[in-house]
Amino acid sequence: MYLVSVGQQGQNKTCPAVPCRILKKGGAKMLITQPQTVSLMQLADLAACARNRIAQIYLHWTAGRYGQVYDDYHLNIDADGTIYRSCTSLTERKSHTWRRNTGSIGIALCGGLGAQANHGYDAELGPFAPTAAQTDRLAQILALLAVKLDLPIEPGTVMTHCEAALCDGYGPYSGDPQTRWDLWYMRDSPGDGTMKPGGQVLRGKALWYLAR
Repeated sequence: MYLVSVGQQGQNKTCPAVPCRILKKGGAKMLITQPQTVSLMQLADLAACARNRIAQIYLHWTAGRYGQVYDDYHLNIDADGTIYRSCTSLTERKSHTWRRNTGSIGIALCGGLGAQANHGYDAELGPFAPTAAQTDRLAQILALLAVKLDLPIEPGTVMTHCEAALCDGYGPYSGDPQTRWDLWYMRDSPGDGTMKPGGQVLRGKALWYLAR
């Protein structure tokens, strides 16, 4: 994700979000014009081939519009829950999370353009906010990957980009010019619709699917 706006001590620090080519901490990403869809069954096969080779999963948004798929991520999830892949293998190295791209999978929700972080709990998620269909599909994917990759669904293995950025010094309030806050907070939807920490929402929903 590329920074759109982060509130800091009552002020907003804004950088442009460019849909075709977006500068990114550690690299750049490009829009895919003819993305390939993948089903959960096909994804299960991909994950089985990557078992014992993946240690972390990082969750993002693209900071673009619905329907725009970017190649920085192994998987993109559109507003209606459609899954797109931009890799032949989940072990392929992508530039999704600064200094955390080896042995990891990057998954992004299509959207986020125009969002403003403010203080997280009062973030303005804008016209391309995460949808209930995206949130639900991402939770299903995480549950599937947890089984196929033999990974626990916990903060050490499944993190939002914001959580990783907070650990690595470029999250909200860091003052870094390339601050990242992907999924810092999001609406618990499907659910009660309130704003909650994104990692908590997504891991919780994934654990619910895992227990079914």
